[in-house]
Formats: sequence, C-alpha cells, structure tokens
Amino acid sequence: MATTSTQTAAHAPDKSAPTHPAGARIRNKILSLLPATELEPLLERCEMVTVESKEVIFRRNEEIRHIYFPEDCVISLITELEDGDSVEAMTIGADGFVGMAVFHRVPSSRLKAIGQITGEARRIATDDFRRLVRDCENLDRLLHRYSQFVFETVSQSAACNSLHVIEQRCARWLLMSQDRVGRNQFDLTQEFLAAMLGVRRPGVTVAMGVLQKAGLITHGRGNITVIDRPGLERASCECYQTIRSRQAELINSA
Repeated sequence: MATTSTQTAAHAPDKSAPTHPAGARIRNKILSLLPATELEPLLERCEMVTVESKEVIFRRNEEIRHIYFPEDCVISLITELEDGDSVEAMTIGADGFVGMAVFHRVPSSRLKAIGQITGEARRIATDDFRRLVRDCENLDRLLHRYSQFVFETVSQSAACNSLHVIEQRCARWLLMSQDRVGRNQFDLTQEFLAAMLGVRRPGVTVAMGVLQKAGLITHGRGNITVIDRPGLERASCECYQTIRSRQAELINSA
C-alpha cells in the first residue's frame, strides 16, 4: 500500500523541477501545465505518497479508489493472462497519471497497476478527481491529450514487441524509464524487466550484457546506471524516438 510521506533525502523532489506559480515544486508534467486557479484546488485534495517497487496500486477489475500523478516514481500497467503470464502494456512516470479508466467514467480496469521504480506521487481520491475534472477545463483537456498519447504508445509498443529484437526493446525501455525518473541510476532487476517485456530472463541477461559490453550501461545488484545515453538511443529501435516525438506534440507543447 502506498504510504504517505514527508520528503526524505532518498525521495526529495528534484531541485531542477520548475516551481509553479501556485508555489509548489512540480515534476509531474500534467500538473505543471495547469494554471494556478486549477492546480491549487487539486493540490489541496492531494497527498504525497511513496510508491514502492512491485507495490500493487490497483488490481484487475478492482474499483480504482485513487488517481496517481507520479513525481519521481514509475508505475507499470500490466496485462495478465489466465495462465499466469503477464506483460507490460504501459509505463507511466512524471509524464502522466494513473487511473485513466476513472477519467473515462469507468470504475475499474482490466489492467493491473504496480510500482516499477520507487519514488513519490501525488494521490487524490477518485470522487475529488471527478469533481475537479468536471470543473477544470485545462485539466480535462490535458487528460484527454494524455489519453491519446497512451493509446498511441500502446500501439507502438505492440509493434515493437512483435518486430524488434530484445536488445533494442531493452534499450527503449531503459530510455523511457530514465526519462520518467529524471536520473541516470534507478533500481531494476533483470527478472522484473523480463516480466515487463514478456520475455524469458535469459534473453534479458544476454541483452543487458550486450548493452553493458558496449559501454552504454552498467547493471548489478538490482540497479541500472545509464552511462552513454546517446549510445543507448542509437541501440534502441525507432520506437523510442517515435514515442518521444509524439509526447512532445501532444503533452509538452499543450
């Protein structure tokens, strides 16, 4: 269960994050784009919580009770099959929000949401969220644009998972995770990455070894450090730049 938290050294907000006119330091992109007249009532109803790696945010078909706006945590949306297998459908960090079904007036989701990388998020009760969306034109517009971005990202990722080799997919996933946490080092096990990519762990071990041998990353003891980001971008497939460019069009310039 996500825990409410005071800001600690381990999860202090990024000092490079912009200070909103409302006075709050905001890393979440959607929140940072809101005018003070809409942000202030939202922040009043939010609580800052720590989301732990592998923590269940909500389960498949379970009523969604809170909406999360990540600050420096990363949350994965997982598709689970009846045989127990699962694969990641979407990764969400400071670029977006978790609980999209509620925004579209659906109380639950067929997806499971779990913490991927430990960090903080702003959490708001669904009833408060619904009222704010109804009353806040800019929030409603940004969430609609983000919903479109998610749809296109999931479609691009489906093509990527079908057509591109594991090394390229690993590179894309690491780049997207780094974008979302805003730092070069983050916690990640090969077992978890394999589950997110829907591949066997030996394949991920080989792929990570290739990336490390090329001097792009280092990995060990459950953490990853990106050493050469431009090189990692070259090692990725076209999907990373496609997703990043579309994000800039839909969200960053909104």
